[in-house]
Amino acid sequence: MYGATYALPLGTDPEVMAKEIGNPTTTWLVAREHGKIVASIMGTVEPADRMGKLQGLVVDPEHRGGGIAHHAVGRLADVMLADGDVDSVYGTARTTATAPQRICLRNGFHALGIFPNLRKAERHETMALLARYRDGVLENRHPVHKAPASLGPLLRTVHETVGLPEFPELVPETETTSAESSGPIELIDAPQFVLRHFESTMIDPVRRFYPLHKPNVLLAAAGGEYQVYAHLSRKDGYCTLIGATPSPHDVAPHLDKLIDELNGFGAFYIETLVPLYSFHELSTFLGHGFLPVAMYPGMRRDGDAWHDYVVMARTMQPLDFRGLQIDAAFRPFAEQYIDLWTQKFLNTNGVFR
Repeated sequence: MYGATYALPLGTDPEVMAKEIGNPTTTWLVAREHGKIVASIMGTVEPADRMGKLQGLVVDPEHRGGGIAHHAVGRLADVMLADGDVDSVYGTARTTATAPQRICLRNGFHALGIFPNLRKAERHETMALLARYRDGVLENRHPVHKAPASLGPLLRTVHETVGLPEFPELVPETETTSAESSGPIELIDAPQFVLRHFESTMIDPVRRFYPLHKPNVLLAAAGGEYQVYAHLSRKDGYCTLIGATPSPHDVAPHLDKLIDELNGFGAFYIETLVPLYSFHELSTFLGHGFLPVAMYPGMRRDGDAWHDYVVMARTMQPLDFRGLQIDAAFRPFAEQYIDLWTQKFLNTNGVFR
């Protein structure tokens, strides 16, 4: 198990871990030496989305450096991709050391981005995103012909890192508007009710696509104009926006207020997943302070091809990259994010006269 400061119950709560072991969509591998467990890693599959996630890699300190972690990651990825029911497997690697990132990279995973201030352990910590694919996925992606210009550095980095052929035309994003201050936003914090409501309301598979994430809170405009499903972890301030009704377009003018309210509810890092083909939606999030932190090529299967997705994120904590240790493969992702953040939040044009 991880130390007590680790934010995720998967590595600290025996009940959660026992439940996961019994989950039919979970594969949990352990390594033993003389009967003692010296390493552990688990993978979870979302069958409907044809995706898997690697997490919880831990090696006993006395057994590190001998290749156990490398073998565990490679073995589990092989198992999850073997039967053709999973198109890609992804994982997030910590940035307190480069070893976790390089273990994945050497096992055929591609660097896809970083998540600044994603999780809070002893402090808010940046994580790296990596994914490995089944043969044929990256070669059969739906084309995207245009993308917001602000995404240019991220898209170029992913295309170079992964080796993707086509590149969309970069077009200035559309301007966004904010609505007049509306009434209060109500937070419904009843996980089982929220999940049932989500399952019965969000029936469009495209609009509810957020692999391996389930909503546990519902934010609703008091006047009934919109509802937003989210997953909020107050322990570490992590929040994902998973779906909205009647549609994201109805929420867009109220995003600033929604973000302020979420911050008050304990969210310090907020992210959402947007299809690369959705130019207007990407422009909207860019206009409301969200920045592109990662791109996941070939993420969702649609017919005989796959759609690309962009992770848009907004952090309410001051950026602190002290102690950040990243492999060279992730440096361009960090640089593009810092450049965009500086342009967005430190632009001093017009301040000094």
